[in-house]
Amino acid sequence: MKSSNKSWISRIGIVVMAAVMVEIISIVQYERLRDIMEEEMSGRSHVVVAALADRIQFTLDRTEITMQENLWDVTRSLANPDSVFSALVRLVDDNPDVVGGCLAFSPYYYPSKGRLFEPYVRKHPDGSLEMRQLASPDHDYTQNEEYQWVLNHKQPSWTDPYSFESDTLTYATYSYPIMDTKGAVLAICGVDIDLSWLGGVLNTRQPFASTFSLLLTPEGDFVAGPPESRTPRADVELAVDIANGVLPASDYPDLLMRKTSLRKDPYWQVVQVYKTEEVFERMKRMRLQQMVLILLGLAILAFMIERYARNERKLRKASEEQARISGELAVARRIQSEMLPKSFPSFVHGLLEPAREVGGDLYDFYERDGKLFFCIGDVSGKGVPSAMLMSVIHSLFRVLSKKTEDPSRILKSLNDELCRGNDSNMFVTFFLGCLDLYTGKLHYANAGHDKPFLLEGSAALVPTKSNFPLGVFPDTEFEGQELMMSPGAMLFLYTDGLTEAKALSHEAFGRPRVQEILNAGVADSPETLIHSLSKTVHGFVGEAPQSDDLTMLAIRFAPGNHIREEITLDNEVQEVDRLGVFVKDFCAQLELDRKSASGLRLALEETVVNIINYAYPKGEKGSVTVYADSNRKEVRFTIVDAGAPFDPTAVLSADTTLDAQNRPIGGLGILLTRKLMDSVSYCRKGDKNVLTLTKNIL
Repeated sequence: MKSSNKSWISRIGIVVMAAVMVEIISIVQYERLRDIMEEEMSGRSHVVVAALADRIQFTLDRTEITMQENLWDVTRSLANPDSVFSALVRLVDDNPDVVGGCLAFSPYYYPSKGRLFEPYVRKHPDGSLEMRQLASPDHDYTQNEEYQWVLNHKQPSWTDPYSFESDTLTYATYSYPIMDTKGAVLAICGVDIDLSWLGGVLNTRQPFASTFSLLLTPEGDFVAGPPESRTPRADVELAVDIANGVLPASDYPDLLMRKTSLRKDPYWQVVQVYKTEEVFERMKRMRLQQMVLILLGLAILAFMIERYARNERKLRKASEEQARISGELAVARRIQSEMLPKSFPSFVHGLLEPAREVGGDLYDFYERDGKLFFCIGDVSGKGVPSAMLMSVIHSLFRVLSKKTEDPSRILKSLNDELCRGNDSNMFVTFFLGCLDLYTGKLHYANAGHDKPFLLEGSAALVPTKSNFPLGVFPDTEFEGQELMMSPGAMLFLYTDGLTEAKALSHEAFGRPRVQEILNAGVADSPETLIHSLSKTVHGFVGEAPQSDDLTMLAIRFAPGNHIREEITLDNEVQEVDRLGVFVKDFCAQLELDRKSASGLRLALEETVVNIINYAYPKGEKGSVTVYADSNRKEVRFTIVDAGAPFDPTAVLSADTTLDAQNRPIGGLGILLTRKLMDSVSYCRKGDKNVLTLTKNIL
């Protein structure tokens, strides 16, 4: 009887486990299906929202084309004030979307009409036209913000939608400056379009009954939406607040929103709103039915299963768990090793040997714009948690060092990221440097890591500020330092896994022994130095187990056949001639062909001319210094000025597919420079702009 009870208990336990597993699978399946449905809905929503935006943009574009096509007629009529109304009638009649048109003349343009003259033509729904002069002492259009903007910028512009108290319609006005041959604005021509149809267009053929669309201004003001008979006004107001960030979207998981903007002025936003309750209703009902069937199947299974021996079950479970852990650790170790550099140039070599399957040490390096960015670090603790944090730091180093060359700023950003949500209180010692491969100038910053050695004849510790490790205190400031490496000098970095490696006698390898080996003359190359130290420390440790990760990195400054020239120019356009001679002489030293030399000269002159024209306030004296470097493999121009902060790499290149009339001013110089050079980067050092242009010449 007792054995029978145990059998039933065992069977119930198996059924319960099966039920739990099936429930987990069901949940995972449900979430996956939900994700797939969200992706599908997102794709469809994107198409719908884009189509709505295109429909609106088409109306606006057609209005702009109407203005362009009638501009000559309007301009021709300016000779006679009595002809202006006729031109406006033709302008208004030319487009069914246009309901009104006006000309706001500059003051006293027609002396006979007084100071202000603003003829206006209004098209009524029945097709009749109303003509009148709007300007009056109570209506001074020169004080209108839209009039002043177009007048000052001399560019066309759309107003945000508006309505009059005496009218139920919603309008938007497209204003266009009419200028004489000298560029002076004679008048501003405006056409009004009726936007009352937007609410209906936005909310037809929605995929769900509760789905609705909105139109907002770039500032988030409401323009159009569904009628209140379709969607309660409270729902519309809630959606507007979420779209504008007034309310966090995470607080309203029952709403899904997709948003896009018109591709050009006036950049109105189209927003589509879904209710998850309706979107996933059928899927929830299907999952409930599925669960009923699963429970029925489990009930049947309870009568079919046989009792398994408890010890056998435990053994199998333990064996499977061990295999899983071993497999995951093997994958983690492979992933970690793949994150490290795979190949080494002749002047760099590194080594990482984890004490366990995975480790918490890291090193990395890469070249950019003639500079070598490198780092080495040691995460507190060992095993998987340290390895996970190491992978995060490795990725952050790559991302952050692409944006700035300042090691102290990179360390500060790293520290801010690690301190955010660091509940486990893990920290990282870290050393980061940026070596100029042309000049040997090394910028570096330390975060509690062991001081590296510099080998210049003999080995000596690099003067290093300790600073706090990463992840200890938020808002920590890290002091940057710099030094000059002479040709042939070598920098050796390591983690405490080298100095604290212990033999069976518990004696530590120690820093003095490292320095002694470095002074023994084994450092004819970074690779031989690393291999020699690795062999020595393993021989010292012997059969003792490795207690910590062992990581080393060696970097030699080998500038090779390096050429450097520099020139300082005043911020005057005539200085460009001196720049051309400077580039020509520099390219002659490199024996570059005429085509390559012309491309370098054109890119540099384009960049320097922009700095001369715009970096300093008009009338203020300033200078631009150009440093030209080459190692016979690539050419690097470093352009330094003390003008206003400006990052040209953040400026969008001009869209050459547009015609000159529709293309925004600017951007062609950036486009040309990017095409001529292989790399363009910018940083702000102190009070100076530093722009680097790099070109491979092999």
